[in-house]
Amino acid sequence: MGSIQEEYLIYFFEPEARYSKYIWWSWNYTPKFTHCGSLNYNPDKKIWNHIQFTHAGIKIELLDEDQASELLAKLHGFEILICPVKDDWQIMRIKELSCVSFTMRLIGFYKWWIVTPYQLYCALIKAGYKSFWKNRDNHGKKTKNT
Repeated sequence: MGSIQEEYLIYFFEPEARYSKYIWWSWNYTPKFTHCGSLNYNPDKKIWNHIQFTHAGIKIELLDEDQASELLAKLHGFEILICPVKDDWQIMRIKELSCVSFTMRLIGFYKWWIVTPYQLYCALIKAGYKSFWKNRDNHGKKTKNT
């Protein structure tokens, strides 16, 4: 990975049942796509930044290699996309602040109609972003060389 503001790994997952008590209000619930967050690597400091927006606010964690490996192991059954940061300048962004809008702002990707993590995932795939997992296609299916 490049330096801090060049590339993020954007992950999509479904938290444990005790954290998903607010899912009932979602009009477009999609299993495995109830939350999104980000990871990026600082090669100079050899540390991972774990950034996510939660109901309790913005969480920023600094992870060493072992902690990052543990997190990636937990996310193995879910989707992770490699997202280079781009300048998608907008005059005004009228949007609620959620994990989805926070993640879009983090990577410089904005579409007014994206509300759910699954919509964000589909839009990023359509825009050409690639899966972090080498042996999966962009729809989560294992490829032949798995």
